[in-house]
Amino acid sequence: MRLDRLIMGITAQQYNMKDVEVSTIEFDSRKVTPGALYVALVGERYDGHNFIEDVEQNGAAAVVTQRKTSTGLPQIVVEDSRAVLGTLARNFYGDFNKLVKAGITGTNGKTTTAFLLHSVLSHADKNPGLIGTVYYQGGARRKAGRTTPEILDILKLFKEFQDEGIDSIVMEVSSHALKLNRVEDIDFDVAVFTNLTQDHLDFHGTMEEYKRAKLHLFALLKPGGWAVYNGDDAVGAEISKLPLEHCLSFGTSQKSDVWAQLEDDSLNGLRMTIHHAEKRYQVKSPLIGTYNLYNILAAFTSAIALGVRPESIIHGIEALRAVRGRMERVVDCVFVDFAHTPSALENVLKSARQYTHGRLFVVFGCGGDRDREKRPRMGAISTRLADLAVITSDNPRSESPMHIIGEIKQGVVRENYKVIADRREAIEYAVSTKKGDDVVIVAGKGHEEYQLIGDKRVEFDDAEVIRECFTNSR
Repeated sequence: MRLDRLIMGITAQQYNMKDVEVSTIEFDSRKVTPGALYVALVGERYDGHNFIEDVEQNGAAAVVTQRKTSTGLPQIVVEDSRAVLGTLARNFYGDFNKLVKAGITGTNGKTTTAFLLHSVLSHADKNPGLIGTVYYQGGARRKAGRTTPEILDILKLFKEFQDEGIDSIVMEVSSHALKLNRVEDIDFDVAVFTNLTQDHLDFHGTMEEYKRAKLHLFALLKPGGWAVYNGDDAVGAEISKLPLEHCLSFGTSQKSDVWAQLEDDSLNGLRMTIHHAEKRYQVKSPLIGTYNLYNILAAFTSAIALGVRPESIIHGIEALRAVRGRMERVVDCVFVDFAHTPSALENVLKSARQYTHGRLFVVFGCGGDRDREKRPRMGAISTRLADLAVITSDNPRSESPMHIIGEIKQGVVRENYKVIADRREAIEYAVSTKKGDDVVIVAGKGHEEYQLIGDKRVEFDDAEVIRECFTNSR
């Protein structure tokens, strides 16, 4: 595409302009190839303007910057390069109006809800794609770099998906993505809100700002789009008062548009009755954990909004056997879960207690350089609800693991805990201490296959470590 066509609709100062063809758009200087338009973004750790010479040497055709730099390349200087990324991407890749798009936000449950809705659409004669925390799924599957990519990468995925025959997209939408305008140029057919509890205060500052970021998803609905929200959550009452064209609430009381009665909750899964429009539906799910009732309701309600027949919805929900790192049974009575917030840890431990005939152990830590307020709260929850809490490292990043553990210990309510800073040793201790009907929950990292220690990314998979423990004990 010609550069002048690519930058249409963008307010900018232009320097060294000439008629050049652009073959791709990149904001990562390492990915720049001959013919690329390089967009210099300013982030928390890196300033893309520092790599202009590198992209020149790599054959960039032109650059978009936030200030004039000394380059002979065609240069488009804008006020906010991140803000124009969506316009550039849309001009280059198209608008994707024909793709049905469902966005899911909330503190907990985004991933499981996304997997459930993806399964439902797959069983409803649709060919859906998935963008989320665990992986991106189109015709092929690839590991996710982040829950919600930058808008350029999102539209690049949309283009690949569309070329593969994908007709609908299910997306997890993080509060970071909403705050940083990564999805500002996407018009959603359905916007889903799961719940709001404490998380990411290191980034948002206050719960009010965190909530504001989450609720912004509803502003991105296309005309005629549907808002789907948890009527049992405290924020649900606020959402019901927003000027939204179409709304559906879900919950466990008859006040919600779609509501459910839990009939059975065991290690074999959940059985429930779901009510909608004066009809009742019997639904069985292999997913474990009482809290998954809400994730199932969120997916069921979203599918109703998208016009899927109830029979197909039930088939899709019942077909999803498990979600990687979400109450994932690794071996008998040993589970891995992504729970890394106080509410998520509490939900997991309360559910696990129902299935525990012996003792309940939990192995967990808290991430470094992240919300410190939740550390003592998680210390309190773990020692109140588990028989033994093994406090260890998560992703310490630049912080001292023992400093993080010290702040977790400030909240403990009983002396039923043990500190083992090395995560592998902590898991090995819990598994080797387990007897008979004891249940072990390894929480915090779920599907992740690494630890972030200092500036290093070290391979580490909770589930694999658990399997090794059992293999070595034979």
